[in-house]
Amino acid sequence: MDGALAKLMILPFADVNGVLGPPAGPPFLAQYNPETYTDSVTYKYDEPTARGSNGGEAKFDRIEPKKYAFELILDGTGAGQMPGPVSEFMATGAPPLGLEVPGMIELFKATVGFSGNIHRPRFLMLVWGRLVATAVLETYSVKYTLFNPAGLPLRATLNATFREHTPKGKAALINNLSSPDVAHGHEVREGDRLPALAAQVYGDPAYCVDLAAANGLDTLRALETGRAVYLPPLEDPA
Repeated sequence: MDGALAKLMILPFADVNGVLGPPAGPPFLAQYNPETYTDSVTYKYDEPTARGSNGGEAKFDRIEPKKYAFELILDGTGAGQMPGPVSEFMATGAPPLGLEVPGMIELFKATVGFSGNIHRPRFLMLVWGRLVATAVLETYSVKYTLFNPAGLPLRATLNATFREHTPKGKAALINNLSSPDVAHGHEVREGDRLPALAAQVYGDPAYCVDLAAANGLDTLRALETGRAVYLPPLEDPA
């Protein structure tokens, strides 16, 4: 496989009625892959607000969209290959040493930034290895770490945080498939037990008896790994 295909790539899109169309601008290909990235999830709770209250139940409210944080190295010293359009530009007319890093930053902004056609920042797809996520840019910052004698940057660190964005059609599909009111299936993984599945899907481990009946099982203990388990709707689990 071409090594370039393994680089982190950011693709910009114009979101029309929740459907991702063709790319809406230049892609950004990382010069160097980050050594690590942060994938974070935040759970939100409603806190009690009664006057004089000293405590109470933390009532679950919602799960915030995921956030993806990357630290990218931009190097204009000539030690590394320039990404995508930047290297193409340099092949036809290389800028003076020191303008490559600003060029990469401008390419990043052109990919993730504001689009006049949709009157907002672009919708993005992050692609790297097993990570394929739709997102929008939340924050970015650039720290310049090396300069030439004229004060032009030769190296910088770009930190960017992206907020997960799920297109409307995809969100409806996910909600529908995960609803306990819709029949669906589950492939048994090692260690799966019916009480735990019942608690996860229906919110009550007691439904394990109904699950066993619906699947013709005579035990609530170990399940055969790889077996498909039928998960009937909540209102008629038996």
